[in-house]
Amino acid sequence: MNYARATAALLVPFVVAGCAPQQPDDIPVRVEHVRDIDALVLPLDAYRTSPAQRRLVQRAEKTLVTACLRRFRIAVDLGDPAAPPFSQNARRYGLADEARASKLGYSTPEITGRPPRPDLPPLARKAAWGDGPAKIRGRNLPEGGCVGEAGRTLSTGAPPAGTLADRLAFSTLETSAKDRRVRAAFGRWSSCMKRAGHSYTTPRDANRNRRFIDGPDHRVSPTETATAVADVRCKHQAHLIDVWASVEAVYQRRLIARHKTELDRERAALAIRLSNAKKALETSR
Repeated sequence: MNYARATAALLVPFVVAGCAPQQPDDIPVRVEHVRDIDALVLPLDAYRTSPAQRRLVQRAEKTLVTACLRRFRIAVDLGDPAAPPFSQNARRYGLADEARASKLGYSTPEITGRPPRPDLPPLARKAAWGDGPAKIRGRNLPEGGCVGEAGRTLSTGAPPAGTLADRLAFSTLETSAKDRRVRAAFGRWSSCMKRAGHSYTTPRDANRNRRFIDGPDHRVSPTETATAVADVRCKHQAHLIDVWASVEAVYQRRLIARHKTELDRERAALAIRLSNAKKALETSR
């Protein structure tokens, strides 16, 4: 796991039991201390689109669509893509920021509080998506409208975008949660929470408490903030995030070795799309 600035050595490796074929549970893990969850980098992140990269592509798409609409004498404000509310792994293992927990509990107003984008006028919508007549003001619409054209421009020279890295990252999160070392950390966390007056088996149980479900009308209660603060403190006491991230990194490295060719192909496609996005933004200046 490349933690870069995020981590430093904390615990000694776990011991492999016996000489049986190594399953993930049996592989030794060097547990690293996660100093800054926002800076945490997991092995598969090298193959995935980061929030900042996603916003770059969205900005380029908006620029290309706007330019295309102008060819049809349609001027609309598509708005700017919202800045990413969290880093790639900030919420991967649940709450990790005590200051945030004390104010917001489990809520995410950065997401639920976003204003909806304004609807496009009918003609602009037809031009954007290619729904309707094949021509607008005497000009042929590109296939799939301006959005389709923008997508093709951003994908020029790149193989079809894949989803393997994201699917593998989802699978390692779920599989690592069942690892004996992570389950032991869950047990330590649960005992800590019980001492603080909260009865939960895993952090996910607290996060999914129906009383804390996020939404536009959600109001953060003192009970929620107290639970959230205890959650974060108990994660630190149990070294839960340290253990979970370190164990998951082992799972991810195994899958990268197994799927290296496909993942390298996805990474190359992403690099081309990002290069095309940068060119689109530079050309529009």
